[in-house]
Amino acid sequence: MNHTIGDGHEAGRRIAVTTFPWEHEDIDEVMAASFGVVARYLAKVRVPITGPAVGYYVKQDNGRFLVSAGFVVDEAFEGDGVVELQRLPASRVISTVHIGPYDRLGEAYAELQDHAARHHLVLDQGAMWEEYLSSHEVDPDQVHTRVCWPVTHANVFASVH
Repeated sequence: MNHTIGDGHEAGRRIAVTTFPWEHEDIDEVMAASFGVVARYLAKVRVPITGPAVGYYVKQDNGRFLVSAGFVVDEAFEGDGVVELQRLPASRVISTVHIGPYDRLGEAYAELQDHAARHHLVLDQGAMWEEYLSSHEVDPDQVHTRVCWPVTHANVFASVH
C-alpha cells in the first residue's frame, strides 16, 4: 500500500484518556472499553468531545508501551483517577491516513519509517499516536486511521569527518 505522507506541526491538543499497559492479545477490547469509559465520564462532567478518538503510545524504559485511549477535547477538566487530561506533544510530525483493518497498520508505520530515513528525519522512538477517524460500524477494509509520529531533523553532517 502506498500511503501519502504529510509533514506538519501538532499544536498539542488536549485529550481525555484512560491509560493502560499494551498487551497485544487484548488491545482491541481494552481500547473499546476505554473509549466507553472516557465518553461516559465526559458526558457526566459535561465536557464535549471535539475531535477523534485517539490512541497515544508512550514507550517505557522496559521497552513496552503505555497506551492512553480517549478523545480530543477543547476544555480542561478535573480527572477522577481513571479518566485524566493529557496533551499530545506540540511537535513536528509526519503522518498518513491508513485505509484498512487495524491489523495492517504496520504498513503505515513502515512507510513513515522509510519516509523519515529518506528525508533525514529522526523519529521519536518514545511516542506516537493514532487517530481513529471511522466509526466501529464501518467495514474493516474501509476503516480510516491517521497515524502520527513526531520527528526532528537529523544532523546529516554529524558522520562526516
